[in-house]
Amino acid sequence: MQIQNVTLSQNNYSQKHNPNFTAIRSVKCEGLYKKYPELANNLVSAFKENPTAMAFCKKYDVDIVFAAIKQMQDTVESSIHIVFDNISKSKVRRFFEGVLGKNDDKVVLHAWGNEYSLPCSIEKSTQNLAEHISPEVKTAEGYRGGMLDSHLKNAEERIQTALNKRLEKISKKKAKAETAKAAETKLKTDGSNLQNSIDDMIEKSS
Repeated sequence: MQIQNVTLSQNNYSQKHNPNFTAIRSVKCEGLYKKYPELANNLVSAFKENPTAMAFCKKYDVDIVFAAIKQMQDTVESSIHIVFDNISKSKVRRFFEGVLGKNDDKVVLHAWGNEYSLPCSIEKSTQNLAEHISPEVKTAEGYRGGMLDSHLKNAEERIQTALNKRLEKISKKKAKAETAKAAETKLKTDGSNLQNSIDDMIEKSS
């Protein structure tokens, strides 16, 4: 799978193939980011510069949406939605969850800006979201960033736990089948030995 690069086209981001990465299927910028592509680009850059986020995208097929929505007055809500293929689930289950709209295999972060004008609000909400997306860093005021890293690590832990349970179930099923096969083989061998003993006894009695 190739990453689909984000480029501006008709006030939105179209998708072009880029061979540098392997698992990002699509990137979209929705809502107010269609009118403020330079701010959307800040989020894309923040994501690309996050090693944990890019490592996650190299392990799982993902679709990413950056969105900004105007709320009450000039408040703006910015968000990132990362929908990923959960490899611990079967393809059939993933398909039906997608059809029914019950896919919970996603990471979503929100940030808000409430300034005196819409342009200032979206600039602030974008700045706050970019901080959530960026790795954790220590500053004079304390630690900042790292929220996306935490969510992605939790998602990966859930996937790994589910995979381990699935493998354990398969192993138990395999062990049960092998035990049953061994019992069947032993039964045949014991039956054959019994028949040989009977034949030998009959032969010796003649």
